[in-house]
Amino acid sequence: MPGQPKTLDNQLDTDASSTIPRRSLQEEIASRLRSEIVEGVWAPGSRLQERVLCERYGVSRSPLRETFQVMAKEGLLELLPGRGAVVTRPTMTDALENAEVLTALEVLAITLACERASDEQLDEIRRLHEKVRGCNEQHDIARYFKLNNAVHRAIVAASNNAALIAVHDGVQRHITRLQNLSGALEAVTDNSFTEHEEFVAALLARDARKAGAALKAHLDSTVEKIKDRIIASE
Repeated sequence: MPGQPKTLDNQLDTDASSTIPRRSLQEEIASRLRSEIVEGVWAPGSRLQERVLCERYGVSRSPLRETFQVMAKEGLLELLPGRGAVVTRPTMTDALENAEVLTALEVLAITLACERASDEQLDEIRRLHEKVRGCNEQHDIARYFKLNNAVHRAIVAASNNAALIAVHDGVQRHITRLQNLSGALEAVTDNSFTEHEEFVAALLARDARKAGAALKAHLDSTVEKIKDRIIASE
C-alpha cells in the first residue's frame, strides 16, 4: 500500500539485488586470467605472484586464490607447495587428447545444428566462412586461424545445446592455447579449405549425415598431424 514502510524482509531483498555478489568478482578475475594464459601473456612455467596480480586486477587476495583453484581444475595452473600458482606447460600429447575429444563434440554439434540452428545462426556461419575464404586467398595465416576457430565455435553454438557448448569451450581453450604457443595444428592449404567448404555447405543445406562425415574427416586429419608432430619430437 502507498506510504507503507518497508518491512525488514523487503529491505533485505532490496539490498541483495543492489549488491554485486562476491562470486561475480571471482568469475571476472577467472575470465581475464584464463584469457591471458590462453593468449600467452603468462608463459608456461611462470609463477603467478599474488601481489602482482592483485595490483594488476585491482582485487584482494581472497577472490584471486579462489580463481587459482578454478584454473587448477581447468588444467591451466598447477598449485605447488612453496611456489604457489604456476602456469602449466601443455604438451603435444595434451593436444592429441583434447583434439580427440573436440572431434567427437564438434561432430555431434554439427549434426544437431543441421536440425536446430536458426536461419540467423546459419547466416552468421556463412558470413564467417566467407571471411575465412578471403584469408585463405590472401594467405593471411594469423587471421585465418582466428576466423577458423570462430566458425567452429559458431557451429557448436548453433547446436543450441548449452551443455555441449560449455564442454566444447573448455576443450577448445586448450587447443587454442597450444596454437598460440607452438604454432598451428592444422596446415593452411587449399585442401584444408576445401574440407571446410564441404562441411559448411552440408550444414547450410541441413544435411546432417553429410555434414557430420565431412567435419569428422577434416578433424581426423588434424589429429593425424598432431600424431606426426609427437612422433617427430620423440
